Amino acid sequence: MASDPVSVRKAMKTYWDKWATYNTESGTSFEMMLLETQSRYEYAKRLSDLDRKEIVSLLPDMKNMEVLELGAGIGRFTGKLARRSKSVLATDFMEKFIHDNQELNGRKHSNVTFAQLDASKIPYPSESFDFVFSNWLLMYLGDSEVRQFAVDSLRILRDGGYLFFRESCFHTSGRIVRVDNPSMYRSIKEYQNVFSSVSHTAEDGTTYCYDFVFGGNCQTYIILKNNPSQVYWMWRKKKVVNENGTPKLVEIQRSLDDRLYSDDRMSVYENVIGDGFVTPGGLRAAKNLLSRLTFTPQTVMLDVGCGLGGTLAYMAKEHAQVDITGLELSPNAVQASILLMNQLKSNKGQVCVSDLAQTNLPDGCFDIIFVKDTIGYLGNQTSLLLNFQKWLKPRGQLLVGDYCLGNSPLTDSVAKVLTAEGIQPLDSLALSQVFHDSGYNPISCENLSAECVQFITEDLHKLEVAQNVSDMTKLVFKTIWETLLQGLETGQLQWTVLVATKPSE
Repeated sequence: MASDPVSVRKAMKTYWDKWATYNTESGTSFEMMLLETQSRYEYAKRLSDLDRKEIVSLLPDMKNMEVLELGAGIGRFTGKLARRSKSVLATDFMEKFIHDNQELNGRKHSNVTFAQLDASKIPYPSESFDFVFSNWLLMYLGDSEVRQFAVDSLRILRDGGYLFFRESCFHTSGRIVRVDNPSMYRSIKEYQNVFSSVSHTAEDGTTYCYDFVFGGNCQTYIILKNNPSQVYWMWRKKKVVNENGTPKLVEIQRSLDDRLYSDDRMSVYENVIGDGFVTPGGLRAAKNLLSRLTFTPQTVMLDVGCGLGGTLAYMAKEHAQVDITGLELSPNAVQASILLMNQLKSNKGQVCVSDLAQTNLPDGCFDIIFVKDTIGYLGNQTSLLLNFQKWLKPRGQLLVGDYCLGNSPLTDSVAKVLTAEGIQPLDSLALSQVFHDSGYNPISCENLSAECVQFITEDLHKLEVAQNVSDMTKLVFKTIWETLLQGLETGQLQWTVLVATKPSE
């Protein structure tokens, strides 16, 4: 498909002119908007209702907000937005859809107005809205139009305002086979790169950018369609305050992608460790830890720092009845996780993209929280453990496995590698005390350094003969792993697993 804006707009207009005349057996447009076949009205309605409920549950308190809905279509979300907000301006570039939306929502909601608008050119004045919402819109814009959309939406938002959008990534969402389909199924990284890099300077000289709030993939599509590639993002307009012009959370995400999930490192994860894992031992090490937990067909599990999705994929294949969710901050890692789950076509394995310190999950919703090779990268373990306890059900299990300080002092070489890798080894006795002080009981603590030594040694041998890994990358990992091996073998480090239980209420 041509990429110039004029050709893109022409192709999209032709496409939607055709779909605007799509007749369904039920006489409604649910099937058309969800790309379902004509005979599947009941399924399409159920899918629409559950999907809409999930999306709306992700939105913030909007009661005093003026909302711009772009690509509103027939109004699947317009009424929901109207009930939650001060006002809604619902727009679409198809006249027929605006008419259908008015018929559906115009009489019910006096705080909704309607306008025909091409979202590739947003004409509204700066700082006109508190919230911009779109659902399945950007895949109908060209690359340059998506970047312009990002700039325009940033400009028209007030300081602190939100942008929410949801898109089909990698592939289509529906069952209908379309011969002439101009939709652009971008990757997660493509959207992330655009919205994390745009800025706008106001007339008073203040520069604004988007800070990442949270994201993830839609559980409804995972459960009903085995499709993990329906992805949403929440961004917030903020003033640029640091020297490099990058919001703090976006800066952390970029650091993770550049340091832990760069292309060079991914080559080692894929060709040496494998199975969606990033630390020596991979699946073998994960299974060793999982064997210490008790699962039932009703288990609901959270994998904190899920990385490339190895544990998610293993649980989906071997414990299909377990409902598992992954939590990760790196966009590169999240993309890899979702692509891995795409291959499995499983109805499990939702991935949430969020800063753990700012994550708000419902109290008492998990039976197991699994934290492997993650807590050493994070600060304030007491606060994290208290959050984990809130999220666990009574008698819920928490497993934390990570590097801890050994009995011998760290040498300069070991300390240098730990610092470079961002690993902050914990004091196992102090961590056990934090578990106790946080109310966990009972608590078990095991030293698994011998197993860790074996895993590193085996993966060092694999690294030597690995294909598709550059010599420089091999040298980097050889240095890291041999230094960690030295630390474990000399007692400077130990690899510790703690398993604790939340008391019954």
